[in-house]
Amino acid sequence: MCQFNIDSHISNGKSLQWLALPDSGERPGDVEAQVRQAAMKKFGQAVFFNRWERVVASNGYITVRMHA
Repeated sequence: MCQFNIDSHISNGKSLQWLALPDSGERPGDVEAQVRQAAMKKFGQAVFFNRWERVVASNGYITVRMHA
């Protein structure tokens, strides 16, 4: 299970983004799914339909972004 804090996000007024550190062997899609699940618990089921994207950095961190 990746490490991230759903309450600690960066916002620019148009999107929210979280920085996650995956466990070894964990795929970026799995990390995005975990962040999405936590966001749905925090903000409601409607965020499922928002646009989501992920960016994998060379150091292994994954940024998951939710656009409003």
